[in-house]
Amino acid sequence: MGSQGPDPDMFTKPFQLTKTMHCDVYPSVNPKNPELRVEGKLVLITGGAGGIGCAIAKAWSAAGAAGITLVGRNTATLEKAAHSLQSPHLVCRGDVAKEEDDKVTFDRTVAEFGHVDVVISTAANMTMDTMIGDATPTAWFSDLETNLKRMYSLAYHFMRTNGSKGTFINISSLAAALSIFGNSTYAVSKLAGLKPAEALHLEHPNLRVFSIHPGIVEPQGGRGAVTDAFVPFAKDKQALSAGTSLYLQKPEADVLRGGFFSVNWSVDEMLGHGEELKNGELLKLGFVKGQLGADGYLWKKV
Repeated sequence: MGSQGPDPDMFTKPFQLTKTMHCDVYPSVNPKNPELRVEGKLVLITGGAGGIGCAIAKAWSAAGAAGITLVGRNTATLEKAAHSLQSPHLVCRGDVAKEEDDKVTFDRTVAEFGHVDVVISTAANMTMDTMIGDATPTAWFSDLETNLKRMYSLAYHFMRTNGSKGTFINISSLAAALSIFGNSTYAVSKLAGLKPAEALHLEHPNLRVFSIHPGIVEPQGGRGAVTDAFVPFAKDKQALSAGTSLYLQKPEADVLRGGFFSVNWSVDEMLGHGEELKNGELLKLGFVKGQLGADGYLWKKV
C-alpha cells in the first residue's frame, strides 16, 4: 500500500479559531450580498493585477464602488485586470517598495476621484529557498524591504491623504506564525508587518485597521502565485478574501479592528463572541507560549 499524501487541511484546521471553517464565500461575505454594498467608497488596491488583488477589485466594482485605483508594477497586466471593472477606475504603475511611487499614486488618485476611503495592501514579495547564512544580507532582506516598508509607506501616505481616517486592510499570511525551512525572510517580513498594524490601531483610533490571512489561495483564471510546495493545500478561493474585504466595511466588523485573523474563520462565529474577542485580545500577537505573571509560569513538574 502506497503512503498517503499530506493532509490537505494541515494549514487550516490546526489553526482554526472558529469551529466553522470556510474555503469559499458564504452569505455574510458573499460579494453579491446586498448588505455589502459600498456605494460612494473609493478603494486603492496594491497588487491589483494579482489573483487576490484582481478578485478584490472585481468584488468592489460589483458592490458599487465609486472608484477603484489599481496599483502594480506592470501596466499591461493592470489594464487587463481593469478591463472588466464596471466602476470608474485608475491604473497606477508603481513599485510599492518605493516611497516616491506611493506618493504619486495617492496624488493621482486624489486628482482623479477627490479622496481615498479604503486601502487594501495585497502586494508582497515571497522569496523561497533562502537559507540564513547562504543568502547575502541584501538578498535576505529583500522581502522585508518590500513587505514591511510597503505597509508603512502606504499607511503614511494614506493618513496624509485622508487625515488618519478610513480603512486600511493588510493582507498578511499564516507564514507569520510558522517556521518553514528556507522561508525565513518571508515569514519574518509577515510577522514584522503585524506589529505596525497594531500600532496604527492604537495610535490612530479613527483609522480602521485589519490584518487578514487569505488562506492558501487557489490560482484562478491565470492569476495567483503558484508555489509548488503549497499546491496540495491551495483550495481557498480568491473570492473569499474579496468578500471579506467588503464585509470589513460594516460597522459590526469593528470588533475585529487591530487584530489578525484568517478568512477561513467564520465572521459570524467571531462576532457572536465579540466581547470575548475584545477583552481577551484573542486576535492580537502573543509573546511567548508560556503563561507569564508575577508568580512565574506554573510548571507541571515541581
